[in-house]
Amino acid sequence: MAESDLNKNAKAEDNLLRLVIMNPPDKGNEELRSMFTQIPYVWLQAECTKYEFLQEVIANQTAPHIVVVAIDADLEKACNAIERLAQEMPDVGILAISKRDDGQAILKALRAGAKEFLTMPFGVDHLSEILGKLEKAGKIQHSPTLAVNKKKKTLISFLGSRGGVGCTSLSVNIAATLAADPHNKVVLVDLDLTLGDADIALDLMADYTLSDLVENIDKLDMTFLNRSLSKHSTGLALLPHPLNVGDATMITEEHLKRIISLLAACHTHLVLDLSKSLRPTDICALAMSDFIFLVVQLEITSIRNSIRLLSTLDADGKLGPRVKLVLNRVGMVTDITREKAVELLGRPFFWEVPNDHKVMMESRNSGTPMVKSAPVSKIQHNFSDFADAVCSKTKANKGAKSFWHSLFTNNP
Repeated sequence: MAESDLNKNAKAEDNLLRLVIMNPPDKGNEELRSMFTQIPYVWLQAECTKYEFLQEVIANQTAPHIVVVAIDADLEKACNAIERLAQEMPDVGILAISKRDDGQAILKALRAGAKEFLTMPFGVDHLSEILGKLEKAGKIQHSPTLAVNKKKKTLISFLGSRGGVGCTSLSVNIAATLAADPHNKVVLVDLDLTLGDADIALDLMADYTLSDLVENIDKLDMTFLNRSLSKHSTGLALLPHPLNVGDATMITEEHLKRIISLLAACHTHLVLDLSKSLRPTDICALAMSDFIFLVVQLEITSIRNSIRLLSTLDADGKLGPRVKLVLNRVGMVTDITREKAVELLGRPFFWEVPNDHKVMMESRNSGTPMVKSAPVSKIQHNFSDFADAVCSKTKANKGAKSFWHSLFTNNP
């Protein structure tokens, strides 16, 4: 791996709370892994199943910020392991965990060097609160992770009202436009798991896909995650759909939550290109999104499907307010007027994208987003303003001149 890639991996890993779990083989403790991995800024480095090997396991890793020790299997061995670790690595935050509310065991673990004690069961919110408490109290040293990862990340989903409405073209071009800003780190995830073609739109031959991450979900580390992303010359990273159609069924909502959370920990923007079938993975992606852009055209099938989709999404009190309508290919001859579409849909369009078939097809066929292939075109100016409109809703300086405005107005 190139030195620059190693540096990128190191920087990405610095943005995570490194964790080691000391978890003897006990079915009752299997939920520990799931609990911690639901927290976006936590990176599970390693697991150990024998108290006497804990120091050896940690010695083979980058120094962790947190070590979780489940004490129920053998309290004496657990406390000895905690005591050795506290002496050798005083900067590590040690969390002792038990299923029993045993005052003597709690006292013994804390005296051995544990900095907090948690009794199971507990929720993810409580666990996240405890980690924040440790960091605030200075019991987790050299950890910029919590502050860094509390910064707002922007997740954007594009949902088509039918096939061929331009959902992937918009996803690719908006993602590439966002990536043109050197302050952004953007990844596009192709969640049309069976028929996606974002890789073709970017002319990328992927070595790894979403299914490869799922197959290695238990041993996923930052190096493998970074290596799995296909890089485009625009700076955009792509996580493609599975190569084999049959592999789509292996990807679950829990897999997707974990992967998206990890990607969000080291990227400023995630753009998700969804399928047209509202699979469980699509619903999961929508629930994690800040913006849901429903792509519409002025024709009867698209309008009808949009009405149905809006009805479903609006029924969810959390999803409904995130939905924004995007009218694509404005200027084409159609039987439905914009005004009639607004009346039928019951809301205005958030954004309108002009029709420029020739420029769009040239970009698509060459596998080059318009930020590179046609940077001064009318439609790319539209995409730059679209990107600015999205970012202005997540930045305090909404009145500031955008990066894209400066970039394109300075072009001849």
